[in-house]
Amino acid sequence: MNAWTRTPLLVSTLIAALTGPAGLAAAGPYDGSRPFLCAVTTIMECDAAGQCERHLPDGANSPKFIRVDLAAQSILADAGKKSVLKGVAHVDGELILQGSESGLGWSATVDEETGRMAAAVVDNDYTFSLFGTCTIP
Repeated sequence: MNAWTRTPLLVSTLIAALTGPAGLAAAGPYDGSRPFLCAVTTIMECDAAGQCERHLPDGANSPKFIRVDLAAQSILADAGKKSVLKGVAHVDGELILQGSESGLGWSATVDEETGRMAAAVVDNDYTFSLFGTCTIP
C-alpha cells in the first residue's frame, strides 16, 4: 500500500481517535447531571377497553410540574408527591427513568438535548401518558 492509498485510512483513523466512538459523545443538558424541572402540557388517560380521554394538567390529582433529581434518586411532583427512582439509563440521547409507587409502575423518557418529555403511569385497568417540556432552573 503506498502513501496515497493510506492517506484516507490515516485521516479516518485520526478523526475517529479525536472524536471518539459515537456512543461516547458528550451528553446534552438534560442528562441528569443536574436537577431539572418538567412542565406537563398534556395528559392522556386510557382504560382497558381502549377508550382514551385527553386531560389538561389542571386537576387536583394531575401534576403540572415534575422535578427530576438523579443525585437524590427522586422524582418530585406537585403537592410534595415523591417517587424514588428505581432505574436510570442513557440510550441513544434519551434519559430513561423508571419507578413504582402505590402499586403503579411508571416510566419516563427525556430527550437529553431538547428536554422533551414523555411519561407513562400504568395500572391493571388504565394508563396515563404525560407529555411536556423540561427546563433547567
